[in-house]
This record gives sequence, C-alpha cells and structure tokens, in this order.
Amino acid sequence: MVKKSKGLPVEKLGASKATKAKPVPVKIVSDTASYPKEDQKWRAADDLSTLQRAREIENDKARLKAAKAIAKENMAALKKIC
Repeated sequence: MVKKSKGLPVEKLGASKATKAKPVPVKIVSDTASYPKEDQKWRAADDLSTLQRAREIENDKARLKAAKAIAKENMAALKKIC
C-alpha cells in the first residue's frame, strides 16, 4: 500500500556519497553592459524604487513584522523539503 502525501512527491536534497558529483565551477558575469543606455536608466530607476520601498517597510514596524512572519513560514516549508 502506497502512503499518499500532501502535494507533489519531493525527493529530499542531499546525495549519498556514491552519487555525489563534483561541483561545476560557474563564472558570474554582469550583464549590465549589454543593455542599451535607456534600459540601464530604467533599470536604475526601478532599483531605486525597490530600495525606497524596502526602506519604507523597514521603518513600518507592522509591515516589517508581517514580512518576517511570511519569511519564517517560507523557511519552515523549505526545511521540510531540504
């Protein structure tokens, strides 16, 4: 008899010693230079807006508390599968 679980079947992360593969080196490349000037300006303006919103949330204790609660829930969910 197969035990039914909630949601999709998920394999736990973490390989056994026999299946552990050597990590592949990855070069992180900034793609900012490949964008046209107008896109770079739009991206910078959007980044500024994001930073301003983050500051607003940090200064609003109720919003920050709510955001931390959601983060805690997400971390607990990830711990179940990792």
